[in-house]
Amino acid sequence: MARKHPARDRNFDDLTPRFQRNIYNTLKGQLRLAVLRRDFSEHIPAGNLRILDVGAGQGQFALELARQGHRLTLTDISPRMLDDAQRTFAAATEVIASPEFCCCSLQTLAEHFHEPFDGLLCHAVAEWLESPETLLAYLLPHIKPGGFLSIIFYNRHGLVFKNLLRTNFAKVSAGDVRGARGSLTPLNPLEPDQVRVWFSSAGLTMLCESGIRVFHDYILDDALRKQQGEALVEQELVFSRQMPFRDLGRYMHFLARV
Repeated sequence: MARKHPARDRNFDDLTPRFQRNIYNTLKGQLRLAVLRRDFSEHIPAGNLRILDVGAGQGQFALELARQGHRLTLTDISPRMLDDAQRTFAAATEVIASPEFCCCSLQTLAEHFHEPFDGLLCHAVAEWLESPETLLAYLLPHIKPGGFLSIIFYNRHGLVFKNLLRTNFAKVSAGDVRGARGSLTPLNPLEPDQVRVWFSSAGLTMLCESGIRVFHDYILDDALRKQQGEALVEQELVFSRQMPFRDLGRYMHFLARV
């Protein structure tokens, strides 16, 4: 039997309003969607794919894919997040295929799904796991050969850089830049090379790598961010694929073929 969701994996049932206020309804959320739209438009054609969204949150990008004709199944360990995702889809004015919703943990996916999907999303989940190195072992059995895997993870390089800019030198020197319990800074931020090794060891073929918020978070004047919103998104898309900026993004998006 698959082991249950570890007690120290993070469940965001208590923070759904903060996610809505601080991420999804802000320029941060727009940047994430802009990068995902670009990456998917280049590699995943619109159509009728069965896609599993693990840790779907409030369902914003799942809705984008449903609008393209794909059939979505959304999972999350937070019933409140899934309630919000259902409201996201209910508010859509387009005629789209009705998604399925399942409240379950990453570790119990096999108890709920017995047929593999054409593609799988797992965005901003790995860094909240007690043991993020186990992520692919739970996800890959649910993807057909030739299907795709899309992962977004919180980038440790970006977090270290931000702490350096804030002169939090003692924290950086101690090697512990994790967030305090209850904050939106994750338990286990990941280094891109670490995740690249996981992908390579699993035999995945990388389609693209993009940074998300590669300079947005380093602009100290919030008024400038808001005034330059459209231009900022345009430049983020330009530099999200260019080194060294890419690997300084607050998040990383890896899209791969199984």
